[in-house]
Amino acid sequence: MTSTLEIPVDEASAAMLAARWATRLELCDDLPSEGWSPRWELVERIAAETGVHVVAMIRPRIAGAIAELVPAAFATTPALLEASLREIDFAARAGARSVAVSLLTPAAEVDREACALLVAAARERGMEAAFLRTFDLLADRERGMQDITELGFVRVVTAGVRGWDASVLSVDERVAVLCRDAEHAVRFARACGRPPVEVVPGGGVRASNAAQFMRASPHLHASCRRNGIIDAAEIEALARAMAL
Repeated sequence: MTSTLEIPVDEASAAMLAARWATRLELCDDLPSEGWSPRWELVERIAAETGVHVVAMIRPRIAGAIAELVPAAFATTPALLEASLREIDFAARAGARSVAVSLLTPAAEVDREACALLVAAARERGMEAAFLRTFDLLADRERGMQDITELGFVRVVTAGVRGWDASVLSVDERVAVLCRDAEHAVRFARACGRPPVEVVPGGGVRASNAAQFMRASPHLHASCRRNGIIDAAEIEALARAMAL
């Protein structure tokens, strides 16, 4: 299976640098806060100038949005659903090839009804839908994998932990969780008659631990930053470690 490297970026200079090695660029705004929906002029520019598969994060910064990375921040409201659908349209018009989305229920489950609308909106505009790392906020990972498989998501970024702090488990412990996620993805895909959701490990992925994470998946998500700045040497080392 071919390896893929997804790099999240929030500015043009970082995107241009990362494009030399990335399979996909996930564009967002304010990456240090884990990102919000990007500026659409950034999506348009990077899609046009790099030719790399652009993923637009869909996390609308609407009135009342919760910045804390907790399930309630992604719980569906009419305003959030409307804004997400509107931004999916913006992303398509700007040239994105994928959107990364996630709407949850108050019980920290996948909001199947709302997410079905998001996936349909993306497909209607010729884009893929990926599930955000909010997968790690779900109450039940196995049920979550079943839900996103049946809904037609193609990828999910996950650190292999419950919550947002990846340091609560060792890399080996996280890899064990990610391997189970991948097994669930295959099982549910067979039941649906479709390809498995790609499990994309993220959260502290670096060249030094890439081989460990690749025991679970050939697809990695890494910001490749040092001291808050994207680092070309780290990207190149990670690409070599992945044999890209």
